[in-house]
Amino acid sequence: RHAAIFPWTVVLAERGGRLCVVERVTTDAAAFVCGVAEIVAEEHADVTYAAVQRAADDARTIASRVARPGRNARVCWALAELGADLAVSDVGISIEEPGADAHISALFFPNGSQHVDIVSTVDHRAGEAASETLVKSAARARGQARFLGNIRIAPHAQGSDARLRDDALLLSTTAHVDSVPALEIGANDVKAYHGATVGAIDAEQLFYMESRGIERASAERMIALGFFEPAIERFPSATLRDEIRAALAAKLS
Repeated sequence: RHAAIFPWTVVLAERGGRLCVVERVTTDAAAFVCGVAEIVAEEHADVTYAAVQRAADDARTIASRVARPGRNARVCWALAELGADLAVSDVGISIEEPGADAHISALFFPNGSQHVDIVSTVDHRAGEAASETLVKSAARARGQARFLGNIRIAPHAQGSDARLRDDALLLSTTAHVDSVPALEIGANDVKAYHGATVGAIDAEQLFYMESRGIERASAERMIALGFFEPAIERFPSATLRDEIRAALAAKLS
């Protein structure tokens, strides 16, 4: 028999509350994980929720995560999809009060025959609030991935400030990553930005490192690990960040 688990986590941060939640997903072979996480952050609350998925290579994971920050509250999702044969994740933040500060950071690295599919949505339903989405990904061997990043700003959400950045690194000719940033803006007094890149390691960077005596394989490894750092830095503890770096290094070995 194969294991199946269905975790459901609800976080309620009352007025002025501050907390950090760390979720780790590890499984035996061929397991199925289907989980839900919800955050409600009341006025002036501050919630960071970090999730690191390192399921077995033939496992399947599906995750749905939603958050609703209150007035002047801060919510941060930090997600690392590093395991499973198939990993599907949907993460969203609904901004319904002014002064909210919303962050989504994600990284993923499909290797071998792994497939990752991530959708993020930040819905600005109230004005005078800010959001930032940062995604870093790489693919190797026959790894496949798709990232769809949505930013929606309602017509009455004037003064919104929304940013999205997505960068993907292809480490083999058979790997593939689709990057689809999408903006839906109904208001006219807002700041909204999105940018996306998909490409191989920069040849000039490799030349620079090789000219200083670093072997090509080591240079590629260093560049790839450094590429993920902006997203890794969003995770809340040094121990967790080191765990993620070690998992990425193992994929590059």
